[in-house]
Amino acid sequence: MVVVGPGVPAGPPADALVSSSADCGLAVFTADCAPVALASAEGPIGAVHAGWRGLQAGVVGAAVEAMRRLGAVQISAALGPCIHPECYEFSSADLAGLVNLLGGSVAGLTSRGAPALDVPAAVAAALGQAGVELAYDMALCTACSEQHWSHRRTADRQRQAMIVWRP
Repeated sequence: MVVVGPGVPAGPPADALVSSSADCGLAVFTADCAPVALASAEGPIGAVHAGWRGLQAGVVGAAVEAMRRLGAVQISAALGPCIHPECYEFSSADLAGLVNLLGGSVAGLTSRGAPALDVPAAVAAALGQAGVELAYDMALCTACSEQHWSHRRTADRQRQAMIVWRP
């Protein structure tokens, strides 16, 4: 978690960035992990790179809490393109841990019937636990989309960027 603002124009690489400054934009880079944009009427913004390990570690809740410390009260979220369960086979042991943490909605099946992590459901569950509504879901699977990078589909090393800023 990195807080960016006046006097801290950039920080070390992190899975979550927050700021209360209108003078900066926040960016995360993803391929199959979930990019989550956070915004509040009070001003603070956030950008989260939510992979399964980050979800397990509480990155979404940590970003929301950091925004609240900066004065955010009403926070809403948007989910960008990420891998969906039909394309994301997942180990049963790791899936059980995430189900225990985030609830049964995060468990899915691949198109072949194997255990899968439902990343959009996991993001929505983590946001819900933090008291934040998922206001927008792009509902696009990176592994199914020819217009997006996907490490799972083609072992792409490239990434798409999600940028969050206050106009």
